[in-house]
Amino acid sequence: KRGRAKVRTKILEAHANVKDLNLIESKMNFIKAWQSLPEYGVSLFVVKFHGERKEELLGISANRISRMTLTGEHITSWRYNTIKAWNVNWETGYMMVQLGSGANIIFQCLSADCKVVHEFIGGYIFMSMRSKESNQALNQDLFHKLTEGWN
Repeated sequence: KRGRAKVRTKILEAHANVKDLNLIESKMNFIKAWQSLPEYGVSLFVVKFHGERKEELLGISANRISRMTLTGEHITSWRYNTIKAWNVNWETGYMMVQLGSGANIIFQCLSADCKVVHEFIGGYIFMSMRSKESNQALNQDLFHKLTEGWN
């Protein structure tokens, strides 16, 4: 009974915080809460890292690549500004990311074609290279070079 009373109190408190909001304000609050989640904007792929036996997750977001367990626990991350190059062996499905430190990250894509992961990385790196000016011309050649590695 104590637990029910606690839950009831929390529901009433939450309702009091939103009961006077109009539809647009409610939607904006929902979007802000959604965007504040730690995994917002992260695309997840099941991969197998070279030398590892178990499958793991590769998270790709706007500013980094992350290595995670299948339960979503963060292991490590690499920011795009530390990436020197990335290559794909299209026959085996292995991808290698070369870091500026000289280290290589090698993994095999299991849940999607490596082409998709390659496009995500290339697209995000392309976007990070653009200036904040809205009138900047789109460099289509660079975009295609970064995202169409299979051609």
